[in-house]
Amino acid sequence: MFRDVITREMDFSAAVLKRLVDGAKSAAEITEEMGLGKGGRVSSALNRLVEAGLAAADSSVNPETGKPAREVRYRICDNYSRFFIKYIEPMKKVIDEGAFDFVSLDALRGIDAVLGFAFENMVVNNYRSLLPMLNLSGSLVTSAAPYRRVGSDSPRGRKGCQIDLLVQTRNTICVVEIKRRREIGREVIKEVDAKVRAIARPEGVSSRAALVYSGHISPTVAADGYFDAIVPFSRLLKKI
Repeated sequence: MFRDVITREMDFSAAVLKRLVDGAKSAAEITEEMGLGKGGRVSSALNRLVEAGLAAADSSVNPETGKPAREVRYRICDNYSRFFIKYIEPMKKVIDEGAFDFVSLDALRGIDAVLGFAFENMVVNNYRSLLPMLNLSGSLVTSAAPYRRVGSDSPRGRKGCQIDLLVQTRNTICVVEIKRRREIGREVIKEVDAKVRAIARPEGVSSRAALVYSGHISPTVAADGYFDAIVPFSRLLKKI
């Protein structure tokens, strides 16, 4: 599948892309996993993957300092690529021979996680269509990207924090939780509130929380009034 979009170091670029199949990583993390020395080869491959539309480079702004995050994290943004790497490529010989008997998606191991990544991708890739639904009153958005803070190993160190989509304006940060689950209950409020509290906001910056979901949401989630915006994916899909 890479021959049509990657013309240089195709095999190496494919190997780098496979490192992203289970989640976003930095170039340094991929370099270490592959046992390579510093030299920029992985970064060059990632740039090719981004240019080809197979991967995305998420460079967020640190909400506590207002400065660019220290590292750029890369994720597979093409949902078919992840599905191909995870399921089609390992079975390609069997499929080509016509011996593969497809039953259902539910029969594929780990499909829930793959569909979860696909759902997050669709929301993050189309965040511009989501912005009007977040009740930010037309504020100028300075950053909109997934955010990750690595925790400290020391006993008194800060815990890590991972946010599906963090939208920032000059005076507001909005933590967007992207949830694909058959049943979504009040526990989602506790999960998101922990992320909001984990960010030390600068003086004068307020926080908001939003939920983009697919599945059945408990009426108590909306009734609680915690979220500033609750957006069913079907509503966002109409704007994409």
